[in-house]
Amino acid sequence: MKKFGILSLILLVLFLAAAYNYLNLLAPFSGSLWKQSEEKVIPSPYGHAEVYYDEYGVPHIVAENEKAMAFAIGYVQAKDRLFQMDLYRRLMKGELSEVFGEAFFDSDVFHIKMDFVGAAEASWSILKKTELGELLEAYSDGVNYYIEHNELPAEFKLAGYKPEKWRPEDTLIMGKEMAWGLTGKFWDLKRALIVEKLGEDALELYPEYMNHSYPIIRTDVVNKSLLDWLKPFEAKEGIGSNNWVVSGKYTKNGKPMLANDPHLLLIAPPVWYEMHLQLNGENVRGVTLPGVPVVIIGMNDYVAWGFTNVGADVIDFYYYVWKDGKYYYKGQWLEPEKEIKKVRVKTGNGYEEREVVVEKTVHGPLIDKYGSKVAVAWTGLTATTESLAIYKYNHAHNITEFMEGLRYFDVPAQNVVYADIYGNIMYYPAGKYPIRLINGEEVAGNIIFNGSAGEGEWRGFNPYGVSTWEGFIPFEEIPHLINPEYVATANQRVVFGYQHYLGDSMYFADPYRGMRIYEMLDNAVNSGVKMTPEFFMEMQRDVYSKPAEFFTPYIFEAEGKMSEKARKYAEELREWDLRMTKDSKEALIFSIWLKNFINETFGDKFYSAGLDSSFYPHLYTLQNLDKDSRWFDDIRTPEKENRDDIAARAMELTVKEIEEKEYRVYGDYNKLNIEHPFSSIVKFFDYPSMPMNGSDYTVFNFRRAVDWGTGLSQAGSSWRMIVNFDRNYCIIPGGNSGNYFSKHYYDQLEMWANGKYKSLDFEVRGEKIVFEVSK
Repeated sequence: MKKFGILSLILLVLFLAAAYNYLNLLAPFSGSLWKQSEEKVIPSPYGHAEVYYDEYGVPHIVAENEKAMAFAIGYVQAKDRLFQMDLYRRLMKGELSEVFGEAFFDSDVFHIKMDFVGAAEASWSILKKTELGELLEAYSDGVNYYIEHNELPAEFKLAGYKPEKWRPEDTLIMGKEMAWGLTGKFWDLKRALIVEKLGEDALELYPEYMNHSYPIIRTDVVNKSLLDWLKPFEAKEGIGSNNWVVSGKYTKNGKPMLANDPHLLLIAPPVWYEMHLQLNGENVRGVTLPGVPVVIIGMNDYVAWGFTNVGADVIDFYYYVWKDGKYYYKGQWLEPEKEIKKVRVKTGNGYEEREVVVEKTVHGPLIDKYGSKVAVAWTGLTATTESLAIYKYNHAHNITEFMEGLRYFDVPAQNVVYADIYGNIMYYPAGKYPIRLINGEEVAGNIIFNGSAGEGEWRGFNPYGVSTWEGFIPFEEIPHLINPEYVATANQRVVFGYQHYLGDSMYFADPYRGMRIYEMLDNAVNSGVKMTPEFFMEMQRDVYSKPAEFFTPYIFEAEGKMSEKARKYAEELREWDLRMTKDSKEALIFSIWLKNFINETFGDKFYSAGLDSSFYPHLYTLQNLDKDSRWFDDIRTPEKENRDDIAARAMELTVKEIEEKEYRVYGDYNKLNIEHPFSSIVKFFDYPSMPMNGSDYTVFNFRRAVDWGTGLSQAGSSWRMIVNFDRNYCIIPGGNSGNYFSKHYYDQLEMWANGKYKSLDFEVRGEKIVFEVSK
């Protein structure tokens, strides 16, 4: 695929020259904006290392010791992804508005008030004393050597700034960013507002799956304005993942097989960075976050592992009685811990300094906005050791050593699947799960707790300090499986009937992907199929829609209430194979109909109460509503509608939309549009658009529109991996390089979109960079 033409390149250069008055940009092939590092020999204070870039831009790093390895990793990650690293660092530190303007000031206020920096510093206070500490320092030195001795990526010059030196705490804040993005949900606040606006009966749409004696909802603590302000900073809805692992009993080569594809936001460059590390003849390969020097998901010579998000409720909110600036807590009036932070903000009239007041209670940071004031407890706001856990995964030789690492994994709680060369497989949802008590009785965490009375407190949790965790589910009591025949996770509920609360229905995904994966595995086992990597590839490419299976009968039942044209559209679904393929007209009809059916069911009730679609219940809840449920009745009409009425109306709207927008097939509607952070200014950094297979609910996962709070984004498989210890495969949605003019900027994009793979191997090959001992 041709990346750009000469005319396009000239237009880009002229645009940037006009916008930023960089005279040196007028020479497109020699201007400093486009320069990339060409160093082939780099001095290292830690020892000899060699980096080989293969045919996909994946670095294979061979080093004589771990610190030399860490220095080299820091250098190559900075070479390939420095702007991405710095962007997320600025986001979490609350420093975006200094560079990108006052439109980002609210984001800075939120992140400063939450003090993610303080949480990362707490983590560093304990990790610097472990075997990981010196490696994070060496990694930081490698990043900083690149910053100091090489041309910076184009984005820095366009934005007009130079990144600060990298510190070990910055690596740890990358982990906090990922953890918050997966678990930082404001559902408890939303739930309270739903009750206030729609009444307690509305909770039938959000089943808890836990009986307790304290169903009281504190609705006077939160308001819609606060939730609107918080929305851009919340964990993203619709983010999920798949993984599964199968015993060698059911595989062709007799060895366990493992598959993983985490679903995250699709961005340019991708979320993940792929690398292969070789030390003392031992290998580890997989993906990591730019800014992190260990493989987060991958395999070594002995074991393989993958993650999906548990989705557990690991965040709580507390309200207090206030008086003269003090809050009441267990018989005492306490002053909140207070600090004033200065923020440098870029405005249309130059820079100005603004103040952000950071307040903390015994439970955590205080969010004070629009008359609402709540404290936040989140498991990531203390010293956590998940980076040490992952380091131990990288070095594990067997299941015992891997499980030692699992004990260190705190946040975000992850469904870990594991396989090894000895035939063992495992499932363990590792993480810290708080136990909430009121008057000695365990309760769910989906209410806003009375902080003044000490309700729902997490024993052993010390925000911004070192926690002892005694008020959390013990590691041994977390539901898990050692050597099952097979197991699959897709963000569905971990287990039913468990003694402790892990989260209500809104913390877990709809079960459709999980249903489908188990369906395919069950069929293979029952039919005697011996599974291969190619079989797993077909599973990861699967676009069969379980929602279509359950919802199309509702369409057919409603045909009698449709116009003739709408009925013809409905009839087209009769012979459909229920697969969401880009060349299918039926997939187009169903996808738009389902969107309309959801909105026509809930929109009148929710929007009239000031609640947008982010408050809607899960699709599975809608599927299981009775045909004459009151939720199908449109409150705007005098008639009483039922499911057939709404299904028919949704089809009429579908016909209108398809014809007005001239859609022909699903791919006209379901398009990939992966954008760079500078997309609103410079479109050239974006990836090419293309039609896509898949949907929100298929195993081959593509979500064309995820509400990010500040607009719509896209999500999908951020990494696909298949391991059988003989032939292993992988792919990322784009390329390993973040440099636009690199041939590896999006060289894997079409392969990823079409469900193809490349080898995940330990062969060292490619263009060489040498790190020599400093003289």
